[in-house]
Amino acid sequence: MTEPSRARRLLESTNTQLACGADVDALLEQVADGDAGRLDSHQRDCSHCQVAIAEFGLLWAPVQEYARQPVSLPSRLRASVIKQVDRLVHDVWYTLQLTELGAIRVAARVVAAAARDTASRVPGVRVALGRSTESRIAQLVAKATAGHLHPHAAVGVLGRTAVIDLALAVSYGEPVHEVAQEVRRRVIAELKENIGLQSVTVNVTVDDVLVKPAEVFTEPARGLAEPAE
Repeated sequence: MTEPSRARRLLESTNTQLACGADVDALLEQVADGDAGRLDSHQRDCSHCQVAIAEFGLLWAPVQEYARQPVSLPSRLRASVIKQVDRLVHDVWYTLQLTELGAIRVAARVVAAAARDTASRVPGVRVALGRSTESRIAQLVAKATAGHLHPHAAVGVLGRTAVIDLALAVSYGEPVHEVAQEVRRRVIAELKENIGLQSVTVNVTVDDVLVKPAEVFTEPARGLAEPAE
């Protein structure tokens, strides 16, 4: 039996869609066929599909390793992989970390909030937004990133994998490229350390440059008479 045929047989019990509408069976089969790096136009702009393909790739790696060996694939391994996929897609708005004591889930909106808060504290960043956050520069954000199905959650999460889309406004005169790189570095570190994610992709778009507010002078204007004692 060829690997694609085996994948189709294994996927008969799974019939779930991601939040973006993508079929989980099709994505897992894409990974099983070795086409994880060949993203279509929807997948290139969809954080849900990107994290699903990345996470499925990690889950399917043992299957591919066994497939390269001249031995039969253990049925327990196949069942274990499908079981993990089912658990991952049970609720696509939460991360999932399985431990000996139970499961740990973190809402996607929490991941998004942590990413935005971390980005906003980077020197030079004036505004840090998710791609669907309502604000005065939401239209600028929309030009750079596609629409999102979940309010205020410009993030795709699945298992312990996340793809974050951030839009920034930086202060005029700041080295934009360096600010964006520092945002990416800090957000990845924050989400791995405090959320428990293993694989984090951060897409940074600088949408605006803002002039710093003018300084307010409190000294009396020259030429004005001092009050009489």
